[in-house]
Order: sequence, then C-alpha cells, then structure tokens
Amino acid sequence: MKRKIPPFPALRAFEAAARHESFKAAAEELCLTQSAISHQIRGLEELLGVVLFERSSQGVLLSADGRGYFEQVRACLDSLAGATAELMGETLEGNLVIGATPAFTSRWLLPRLADFAGANPGIVLEIIPNNAPLAFPDDGTDILIQYGSAPAKGYLVEPFLSTTRFPVCSPDWLAREGRPESPQALAARGILRDEYGDSWKEWFEIAAGEKPSEIMGPVLPHCELTLRAAKEGQGVAMAYGALIERELASGDLVKLFETETHARVIYSMTYPEAAANRPRIAAFRNWVFDQQARAAA
Repeated sequence: MKRKIPPFPALRAFEAAARHESFKAAAEELCLTQSAISHQIRGLEELLGVVLFERSSQGVLLSADGRGYFEQVRACLDSLAGATAELMGETLEGNLVIGATPAFTSRWLLPRLADFAGANPGIVLEIIPNNAPLAFPDDGTDILIQYGSAPAKGYLVEPFLSTTRFPVCSPDWLAREGRPESPQALAARGILRDEYGDSWKEWFEIAAGEKPSEIMGPVLPHCELTLRAAKEGQGVAMAYGALIERELASGDLVKLFETETHARVIYSMTYPEAAANRPRIAAFRNWVFDQQARAAA
C-alpha cells in the first residue's frame, strides 16, 4: 500500500513553527528564511485541505486541526530521532536536559548530584527551571520532572516520589506566636500558600473535620518560596514531608500538628515514548529509581 505522506521539508517546517508558534523562530532554528517557512506551510495546508495556522497581524496560532496534527507529527519525528540515535550508537557521553521545579532541584536533585556524576561521568546534566510542570515543554528538554502523574499522550509518565503534607514553621515563629491550640486557631493566623495546589483545604478537612470558610495569607509562586518564608519566621507553610527531612532533623523547621494529608504522587519522570531507549535517558531514569530504592531502604 502506497503511503500518502507530505514532503519531509514541509513537515519539518510545520513542526518547528508549531512548536514555537512562530514562523520567525522556526526559520532561525532551521536556518531558513521566514518566507521559506511560510511557503512550506502554505503548501502543506493546500495538500491537506485544512488551515493549520490562524494568521493575524500579531503573529500565528495553531488552529484546532493544526494542534492535533502537530501532536502526531512531533511524535513521528521524535520516534525517527530516537531510532536514528539508536542506529548510530548514541553513547552515554553528552548533555542531558532536565526540566524541574525549584523545589525538586534544590531539595532532591542538588544533594545527589555528586552521586550521579560519580555513576555517570560522561553525562552532563543541564537543569532548566520549570515553574509550571504540567505539560512537556518545547525548549530542548529531554526529561521533565512532572508534578503529579497525569498521563500525557505520546509520553511515558513514571511516578517515583510520593509523600504527605503538613504545616511547619520556624522555631522563632513558634516562640513569638505560640503553638496554635487547634487547626481552627491556625486558620485565623494567616498562613503561607503557594499557587500549585498547596493542600491547605485538604489538611483542614482531615485535621478539623471541615474546610475553613476562608484561608487567609500571601500566595507565593511555588512551595520552595513558602518554605523559605516559613524558615525566616514569616508564617506557617504546608510542607512535603519527603522534602524537608533535613530541616526537621536540624530543627530549622517545626512540625505543628501530627495530622498529615493523604500521601500522593508529587513527582514523575516524563519523556517521549520514542526516546525511552536513549542511553542517557535510560541512565538517568535508572539512577532516580535506584535513589528512591535506597531512600526506602
């Protein structure tokens, strides 16, 4: 059966333009002119009989048809790249780009960097900060440390870290404010919140049997900042137990109540299915699961 496949240059131009949502950025990446990118995509649209991009004076945006086609084309190109790397015998030596939140990077990855380097001397980790780790980025990332474990079409999502959450504060805050007599008393104090599901409502429902009508307190961009503020005596933060063991052991942070939320997956490794056998990705994946096995033991 003869396959009906558009010309490869047109597909490559479309994938780059869709990934950047910019003909100019695609042209720069592929070392072509913006006019050449536009010409390739226009020809592809005519061949397919659909509009792939909505064009305006502000730029271009993927249409609904374009977005669906982009996912398929990207998966095919990822698969081709993976097969090519495998055939050419990609080695362990080289860069591996990891997208991760500040909390994961500083609390889980940095303390273990020397161990990874010792086990994989040829791999150079490049960490890209990712404050919204819910979708795979288009910035050259090889592995995304995803928040939670939501499935993603075309990607492998492998959970590796689960934990509970509970309120913590600094010894200075506790000495100044006194220990709250009840969860309800804590709700009235003004607490530190973060924008990515900080679990305060869940904790209050478990600890007090009801959700407070209103939770007051500043909202910070991520949990690493709420913990920093808590350590500086600015208030009470909701902490991930598995990420603050050092602070609890040293006394830098104090656990206010024994009540904890239900354990849930907070981190998963996510990477394209087609890249699963790439040596550097496989090495990092195996190392992460080995680290978690050691921690559990």
